[in-house]
Amino acid sequence: MKKIFKILGITVLAVIILIVAAPFFFKDQIAQIIKDKLNASMDAQIDFAEVDLSLFRAFPDARLSIDGVSIINKEPFAGDTLFYGKEVKLDLPIGDLFNDASEPIHVNELIVNSAVARFTVNEKGDSSWDIAKESASAKASPEQTPETSTGFSFDLKHYEINDSELTYKDKSTEITFALSEINHSGNGDFSLGESTLETYTEALVFYTMDDINYLSGQQVKLDAAILMDLENQKYTFQENKAFVNDLELKLDGFVQLEETYTMVDLTFDTPSSDFKNFFTVIPETYRKNLEGITTTGDFTVNGMIKGEVDDTRIPKMDIKISSKNASFKYPDLPKTVTNINIDAQLKNDTGNVDDTYFNVAQTSFNIGSDRLSGNAMITNLTSNMNVDLNAKGNLDFQNLAQAFPLPEGMKLDGKLALDIATKFDMESIEKERYERINAKGTASLTEFQYEGDALTKPLVINSAKIDMNTSRIKLADFDAKTGNTDLKASGTINNLIGFLLQDQDLKGTFNVRSNTLDAADFMTATEIAPAQKANETTQKSTGATTEEAIKIPAFLDANLDFQATNVLYDGLQLKNVSGVALVRDETLTLNNITTDIFNGNIGVNGSVSTKGATPVFNMALDMKNLDIAQSFEGFDMFSSFVPILKTLQGKINTDITLSGSLDNDLSPILSTLAGDAIAQLLTKDVNATNNPLLGKLDEKLNFIDLDKFDVSDITTRLNFKDGAVQVAPFDFNIKGIKATASGKHSLTNEMDYTLALDVPAKYLGKEGASLLSKLTSEEVDKINVPLPIKFSGSFLSPKIDLNLDLAVKNLTNQIIEIQKAKLKDKGEDALNNAVNDIIKGDNPLGGIKDIIKGNGNSKDSTIAKPKDTTGIKSPKDKVEDAVKDGAGNLIKDLFGRKKKKTDTTKTK
Repeated sequence: MKKIFKILGITVLAVIILIVAAPFFFKDQIAQIIKDKLNASMDAQIDFAEVDLSLFRAFPDARLSIDGVSIINKEPFAGDTLFYGKEVKLDLPIGDLFNDASEPIHVNELIVNSAVARFTVNEKGDSSWDIAKESASAKASPEQTPETSTGFSFDLKHYEINDSELTYKDKSTEITFALSEINHSGNGDFSLGESTLETYTEALVFYTMDDINYLSGQQVKLDAAILMDLENQKYTFQENKAFVNDLELKLDGFVQLEETYTMVDLTFDTPSSDFKNFFTVIPETYRKNLEGITTTGDFTVNGMIKGEVDDTRIPKMDIKISSKNASFKYPDLPKTVTNINIDAQLKNDTGNVDDTYFNVAQTSFNIGSDRLSGNAMITNLTSNMNVDLNAKGNLDFQNLAQAFPLPEGMKLDGKLALDIATKFDMESIEKERYERINAKGTASLTEFQYEGDALTKPLVINSAKIDMNTSRIKLADFDAKTGNTDLKASGTINNLIGFLLQDQDLKGTFNVRSNTLDAADFMTATEIAPAQKANETTQKSTGATTEEAIKIPAFLDANLDFQATNVLYDGLQLKNVSGVALVRDETLTLNNITTDIFNGNIGVNGSVSTKGATPVFNMALDMKNLDIAQSFEGFDMFSSFVPILKTLQGKINTDITLSGSLDNDLSPILSTLAGDAIAQLLTKDVNATNNPLLGKLDEKLNFIDLDKFDVSDITTRLNFKDGAVQVAPFDFNIKGIKATASGKHSLTNEMDYTLALDVPAKYLGKEGASLLSKLTSEEVDKINVPLPIKFSGSFLSPKIDLNLDLAVKNLTNQIIEIQKAKLKDKGEDALNNAVNDIIKGDNPLGGIKDIIKGNGNSKDSTIAKPKDTTGIKSPKDKVEDAVKDGAGNLIKDLFGRKKKKTDTTKTK
């Protein structure tokens, strides 16, 4: 007996070890079997990330957990994900794990978590879920039952779908149906011919057709017992509760699957007729807390859906929504909405989808003495929808605010008058065939006031009137004010109906007039991340980063012919602004804009776009007769790019072509600018004392007075790139001295400039007169001394380098060349006599001996070289040395001479 128990114990232990160890030994093999069966039964690419097998969690079944299940379509939907499941769990008999390829695996329980399914029908009518392969055995024996086919057999007792979503999109009909946040479960026995399935479903429903949202996140729930007749594929609703938001519906009827069609026979109605049901249909986002609201009257929804469903037919339907003499009142508001009447019907009598229509026979309500009413007939719902609409009434927005709770912080006032009728089809709206739209009537708004999150400042519309008696809707009058801004407008609106119904851009042509237009009034509040703030601070030249951004309206597609007496923008006041602007795709295009500013005029052509994360611009500016001082103070661009302008007094003409990025105030970010400019100075006055660079240069060039030089003829070209300014060479004149300037500087004003002066001989002083006295006047007039000057450092702390050696060498060469030309025919003796005369002081050049000995007026004779005592030089070399010594002292004297004092009290 002990041996029997011992053997039994060893056997049980071995079985337990086998059960525990089997998943580890067979997991990969089973995963491959599952993958092979799926790929063998579907014309798609099936894969999964990981498989886990447990023989305990669902004992006596095995629990197979598959993570990252994906089904990827092949042609004609190649690459599209048909299904993805984060986790799929299947409970199945242990023995089925080892079935061969010809035997199905029976699934007793199925759980799907966090799945996404995308069902698509393309323009040709192909469906993305049609991926099942027809097996060879099925082709040979069509009567073969599913149980003997390859793949899986679902004999479910329980199933769940948790936190999932499903989307159906038909591109041929432009219909999109979606369920999100799906939680669905069922308990029943699919292995029995007839049983009851206990189900619970909840989801958010979205339905769009032709870009019109009919359902936008309404919550639906269904708690139902369904009698399943699997032999006849008939499913009958028994006890059930259905909810749309909080509106309860009762369902009766059945759905039966036939070989070529589906038969639907359903009826539904609301168990309660309380008018409070009306509020439960409104999406929760748009309704306030209904606690304490009082209602009278009724609200009912009832209908039937009956008929066959296949590729060409839909069931007949008759769905009615009605309310008679209802009212409601919020507990904390003084006014009651009364005489509410709703009579609407969705109907199809034929089963042809194009024969479905929606009829709103009458809808009306009163708020105090105000009454609004309307009716509409909408036909051809699924093809080219036709709309026949009428609306009429008056509404005081104060009454509305006293009857219906507005969002926190919103204030409304003013009066609306409405009397319109229109007929149109959606194809005409989409293709902008406005002549096919029949509209008549008027709509007006008076003394309207709005305060809320949409605008940073209150909006007041004194009057606005739309006249719909023309083929184009006419904006007859618009008079509004917000902040400092006043606007008057008139014009035509091409697509008001498309704008209201189809989310189209508002298109039209408008004349806009304003006394004052302040750009700050159109800012919208936006949060800026700290890192972005830091970045913008380094890029901008002045000012702190703002937490507001000006945005060009995305919905506007319009031509604007505008005039404004004053425009306030970025601290500037522009006067007499006029021109034509095109607003489209969040971009403002300016054509022939002119404005008076800085006692001059600016012409503007270009564009500004706020579509991207960072606004950008591209502009051509024609600036005429601008006051330099005012421009310098008003334009950051001038002060950063051309700081030298601060020293000038007078006016400037410039043509500038620029592109770059803008900050949230739509001011240029200087480090991003690229472009060029041609500038012409219209001034003769320079104040060197206002600029460290010119002040220091004035000290160096003490033989001239920079305060008195004429810059009125200066014209130059500037190039902006990579945060630097490149100045092309330009010429100007300083009291008879030709000057050529060129170079570049950065936004931090680090300079790399060259100023080349061509100094005439007359500026060389009395030593120069002595040195040049034996030359003819014609020869003296030909002598100019080039003087290169290098500028480095910054504009506030400049460094100036005078190349005196080059000036000395050039002057020496010029004098010697002139003398060589004179003596070339007199021979060696004449040249030796000339050298002796130079050394004795009795020479044709005059006075060089004194200059060499330091007897001249030069205050610094360090440039003069000592005589060469190491060897004997030729007469020619002696002449060159003597002239060079004299020229060196002459140049040093030129820059050592004291500047004459000027009368500072004299008015310039």
